[in-house]
Amino acid sequence: MTSPGTVSAVVYSRDEADLLRDCLPRLAGFDEVLVCDMGSRDDTTAVAAEHGARVVPVPDAPVVEQVRQLGLDAASSDWVLFVDADEHLPAGFREALQPVLDGPDDVAGVRLRYDNVAFGRLLEHSLRGSAKFALLRRGRAHYAEPALAHVPPVLDGRGVDAPDAVPAIAHLNFRSIGQTTEKILRYAANNPGRFTRLDDPVALLRELLRSTVYSGVWRDGRAGFAVAALHTFGHLYGSLLEDERTGRLTQDVPRRRTRLLGLAEGLQRTAVGVRDGVRGGRRGTR
Repeated sequence: MTSPGTVSAVVYSRDEADLLRDCLPRLAGFDEVLVCDMGSRDDTTAVAAEHGARVVPVPDAPVVEQVRQLGLDAASSDWVLFVDADEHLPAGFREALQPVLDGPDDVAGVRLRYDNVAFGRLLEHSLRGSAKFALLRRGRAHYAEPALAHVPPVLDGRGVDAPDAVPAIAHLNFRSIGQTTEKILRYAANNPGRFTRLDDPVALLRELLRSTVYSGVWRDGRAGFAVAALHTFGHLYGSLLEDERTGRLTQDVPRRRTRLLGLAEGLQRTAVGVRDGVRGGRRGTR
């Protein structure tokens, strides 16, 4: 009989001691817990020690994918579970993983499910289906160079989705407007070429309507709308950075778009003229 598969939980932190206080107690039962410290100036290392985690210093990086490989190399178990400091594993998660860890030898990575929480509200409609390869068989996965934001690892074997018996992980990734904006812009700046063009008014308006209205994110209230609007803002930011790199900022809006925009401008001016005329007529009859 073979021994059961072991798993290390690897957490990254940059000045996130407060988040670690909630995250690390939920990792009890893992064969080892590592906290990869990205040059923190707060109590990250002390909080890690309080919870029995081994601290691994790693370079600071704008996106965590750039230092994922260091945590993968530092772990000693058969498998590595990457956990962000703002993620909360549900009760019984470690036990639910065991059948996966003991599964077929040709599986190199497992894609886990996530429930997103925005500003204290669970998003039930926005960002549905969130998942990522966060459980990797050590020695059978690596991160290619250059590592880009949200780009999955390279697997030497099969990648599979976690079975339904493995519950979703709560991800508190939208905690405040300031924190969300900073993160979205940082990731947009460090993943060049990822975004389709939003560098003219027509494209921006179409994307804003698609992401905030037609997608139905408003069903999650103002929290869902805020997340969608900020993601569109990040999308625009990434597009404009690409324009700056390629020198496109000095170019005119394409002719086919200027005709449409001119028509819209004319209609708006006509509507304003009619409105002002009606208001003037009402004032004259008083």
